[in-house]
Amino acid sequence: MKIVLCGAGFLGSNIATAISRANNSTRVLRRIQISSRCPHKVDAKLKETLPQDHLLPPIPVDVTKQETLTEAFDNADAVVSLVGILQGSLAQFEAVQWKGAENVARAAATVGAKLVHISAIGADPHSKIPYARTKALGEEAVLSHCPSATIIRPSLVFGPGDGLFNRFAQLSRYLPVLPVFGKGATRFQPVYVGDIGRLVEILTRDDLNPSTDVRGKVIEATGPDVLTLRQIMQLVVKHTGRFRPIVAVPWIIGELQGEIMQRLPTNIFTITRDQIEQLKIDNVATSPIPPSHVNFKEILEARSFRLTSVHDVLPHYLK
Repeated sequence: MKIVLCGAGFLGSNIATAISRANNSTRVLRRIQISSRCPHKVDAKLKETLPQDHLLPPIPVDVTKQETLTEAFDNADAVVSLVGILQGSLAQFEAVQWKGAENVARAAATVGAKLVHISAIGADPHSKIPYARTKALGEEAVLSHCPSATIIRPSLVFGPGDGLFNRFAQLSRYLPVLPVFGKGATRFQPVYVGDIGRLVEILTRDDLNPSTDVRGKVIEATGPDVLTLRQIMQLVVKHTGRFRPIVAVPWIIGELQGEIMQRLPTNIFTITRDQIEQLKIDNVATSPIPPSHVNFKEILEARSFRLTSVHDVLPHYLK
C-alpha cells in the first residue's frame, strides 16, 4: 500500500492520482490542522479522479504525534510526505516542517516503508526565513532517521487548479494594475504538477530500476522554463485577455504590505513579510548539479517523458 500524507491538496491529490493509476492501493492521510490558516480537507474532486477500487478511505493523523503516524502507516511499503505549511508562527513551522517531518521519518522507518519527502527549492538551514530554514531542518531530520529516503525540492508548481498562475489571474480581475516587487527580476523555474506526479510514481514503484539510485539523494524538480516574476505576470495578462499594466513596487512597500496583511484574515491579497523576503531570492535549480543530487529531467526522459513547458499547458486552463 502507498501512503500520501497531506494528499488532499493541489500537489498531493495529483501525486495520489499518479500513484493510483499505476494500479496501486493508495491511501490519503489528512494532517489535523494546526491553525485556522492551514486547513487540510479532503477535496471531493479527489474521489472523482482516483480509481475508487484503489482509493482507501482517507483518515486524519497528527504529524506532531508519531504514534498516530505509525498506526496509519501499518502495511505501507511506501510513504509520500507533503508535510508543510505556507504561513504560521515560528513554533508552527518548527512543529510541522521540522519535528513533524521527523515524526513521519521515524514512523516510516518503524514500519520499513520507503519514504519520499517533498521539500522545496530554497531550503536552507542558515536562512532567517522560518519556512526555508525549517524545510532544511526537516530534510536533515528525515535523512537522519531514513538514510535511504529521497528528497524532492520542487520550484513553484503549476497546473489546473494551482495557486500560482490562477491566483495572479484572480488578482487581475480586481486590480487595475498587476504589481511586481522590486523590478520583477527574481527568477523562477515553474514545474508542472503532472511531472512531479510521474516522478513520485516512479520513485514509489516496487520494481524501481536499481540503476536509478535515489537513496539519500535530492531531486530538484524544476521545469524547462526560467521566468522572471515580470514574465510570469506577462503570461497571465496574455492568456487571461485582461490587459493590465505591470507596475514595479519598491521592496519596502512590499515589506510593509506583508507586515500588515499577515495580521489579517487570509484572503486573495494575503502575503507575509517572510514571503516578500523569499521573493528576493531566485527559485531555480542548482547548477551544476551537485553529487548529492539526481537529475530530474533524466529520470523522466529515461521513461520516455519530457518536462512540460508552461507554454504547453497554461493556455488551456488560464484562458
